[in-house]
Amino acid sequence: MKKIIYIRQSPKGGCDGTVTYCQSLFDFFYNDKDCTAGVIENYPEIKSRFFHYYYKQKTLTAAIKKADIVHINGYTAMGTVQALVTAKILHKSIVYTAHWHPFDRLSHPLLGKMFFNIFLKNTIKYCATAITTINKEDYAFFNSFHKNVVMIPHWFKPQNIGIDVEKKKNMILFVGRVDDPVKGFQHLYFLPEGQYDIHCVGKGNIKQRSDITQHINISNEELALLYLQASLVVVPSKYEAFSYVTLESLCYGTPVVMSENVRILDHLNDIKGYSIFKYGDKKDFINKINETIGINVEVTKIENIFNPEKIRLLYKNLYLSI
Repeated sequence: MKKIIYIRQSPKGGCDGTVTYCQSLFDFFYNDKDCTAGVIENYPEIKSRFFHYYYKQKTLTAAIKKADIVHINGYTAMGTVQALVTAKILHKSIVYTAHWHPFDRLSHPLLGKMFFNIFLKNTIKYCATAITTINKEDYAFFNSFHKNVVMIPHWFKPQNIGIDVEKKKNMILFVGRVDDPVKGFQHLYFLPEGQYDIHCVGKGNIKQRSDITQHINISNEELALLYLQASLVVVPSKYEAFSYVTLESLCYGTPVVMSENVRILDHLNDIKGYSIFKYGDKKDFINKINETIGINVEVTKIENIFNPEKIRLLYKNLYLSI
């Protein structure tokens, strides 16, 4: 039996999608008879002005020694380099997953590109046994210098809250950090005040408007209820390497308006239930809201593409092959 550990930045680092991803993989393999997941720990991080963060070496080494496979979830940070090198020295099989383009979408792309080319690129090339990506752009990027790259989407299983829920007319839902400019919440201010019932799940300061309700620190059940009640979910991000919010919304049967930079689009093809607007374009955003709100979603097709058991087997086959 192979033992897997997952290395990622801690939740306080703001990487919510990565936290969800690692926890879901842990749940997949916690009781698997062929490969079992070790406990996910928040490895102690040391913040660095130039290198984002890195780990306490003694703690990192002790954790990696216990594993056969080390699944590293990385960013352009010295902690990623450190984990890759440590696992390689200890002769472990290494899966590297990039949840964000290494430098192109960072707040300081030139510095990110320099860091990637100086520290990270060759480390990934010579240390990683396999690389998984979640979109076509990253697949092409890593495939240009590594021979074992696979694209596997995220997955989601809707929660059954045990009651019938009716859609609320003109209810629009936004899920994400309000004060993160990448998430694009500012697009909601394009909408005429009073025309829609806007709900926001996430922390941050919102301009005083009579038609916006903010929800903070809600449960998974409460979030599921909001997805079911909404007539539309908006994902107006400047960039998303995938977008759990889009996936969750579609699985609950709620249509989505998203920017052209939300890369779950690589997996959706011609499925009905969403529309795309040009990021920053007020007119296009409002038009797509009006065209898409309340339309039907092809939930069965969505569930087939992002089926948890099918994706679990893709990861299991990968783990057993290295």
